[in-house]
Amino acid sequence: MQGPVLIILFGLVFFGIGAGLSYKHFNLQLNGEQTQGQVIGLSEQCDDDGCAYAPVVSFETRDGSTIYYRSSYASSPPAYDVGESVTVFFDPENPEKAAVKGEGSVFRVIFITIGGVIIIFGLYTFGKNLINHPSIGQAP
Repeated sequence: MQGPVLIILFGLVFFGIGAGLSYKHFNLQLNGEQTQGQVIGLSEQCDDDGCAYAPVVSFETRDGSTIYYRSSYASSPPAYDVGESVTVFFDPENPEKAAVKGEGSVFRVIFITIGGVIIIFGLYTFGKNLINHPSIGQAP
């Protein structure tokens, strides 16, 4: 019965990553401040598979401080154009903790969905093994 338990744990990791990132993003939306920012550049991240581009956004806090935020979500092609106006959520106590509205939503949904499917498969396998176990489900 170790196999299904490991499958469930693996699914929980995927689900937890997606849920944790979603919580962080939505918490910033609910409890942070909102302002308009502007994409001032694209940070290029290249590897053997090609390049992806993360937006670099400039925005101002209420006290007039200019903050530069580089998204941790990169895509190819770029999700934003330089000069594009975007909605930014940020922590007023620590404005460097910011997020562009909607960024990473596909990534989070994919992790939650894959994790959920893996968990369901693990639970199904666990239940099937439990029913077929000679000392539990069926008489020998």
